[in-house]
Amino acid sequence: MAASHLEYMFVEDSMESTSLVSDEIYNDLFTKINSGIWKIGDKIPSENQIAKERNISRVSVRTAIHKLQAQGMIITKPGKGSFVAKNQEDINASQFSAYTLDLSAEDYRHMIELRRALEFTSIDLVCKNGSEQDIERLRKALFAIQHASNDKEYIDADFNFHYSIILGSHNPVFIHIYDLCREILFKYFTELFGDNRDNNWENAKQRHLEIFTAIEARDAKTAIQIIENTFEFNRNRLARFFKNENRIV
Repeated sequence: MAASHLEYMFVEDSMESTSLVSDEIYNDLFTKINSGIWKIGDKIPSENQIAKERNISRVSVRTAIHKLQAQGMIITKPGKGSFVAKNQEDINASQFSAYTLDLSAEDYRHMIELRRALEFTSIDLVCKNGSEQDIERLRKALFAIQHASNDKEYIDADFNFHYSIILGSHNPVFIHIYDLCREILFKYFTELFGDNRDNNWENAKQRHLEIFTAIEARDAKTAIQIIENTFEFNRNRLARFFKNENRIV
């Protein structure tokens, strides 16, 4: 009976580890496509190549590639390999052209409601149950934010920081929902920080450091309050910005 329980725990831990590795591979491949390192039409390395380079199983690589295929970013041709089909900009244009070209006050409220529902509970879970691996992933995402030198790098890093919080929840439903909303959330991050609007990068970098510090200290209440204050700050900042552009009063 005890042996059976240990076997179950081993399988469960193994599945969770595979999922985490797959998420990291996915983020890496996604960034290479979105940043232009891999251009549309480029053939990406095979599952075998990626697995050997990183000393991981092909299962983790295959899961990451399947996720990108589902988003239309990669297409696989039998006998030829996998190729980049679309990048983030193409997906935004094709799938969300009917949404809105500019973020309105109502759009912003909808995004905040979604992020509260997913991120606040995820922060609670990370602070209660998060592993050192979860904290380290968040630390790496923070490092990318702190060293971003242009709006594209910052937006990618900012999105990945918040996605790392969701991954730290270890709730597959949360992760799946965030993946499904990835494109529209990415558009939201772009609207907030594109062109370093209002010279806000330095303030944002400091806030992310404070969020990380609170989560590392397992202080969910403080981390959530910092993000809530940021929501309000950005709402006021965007209202001023849109008013200058005569979009909303």
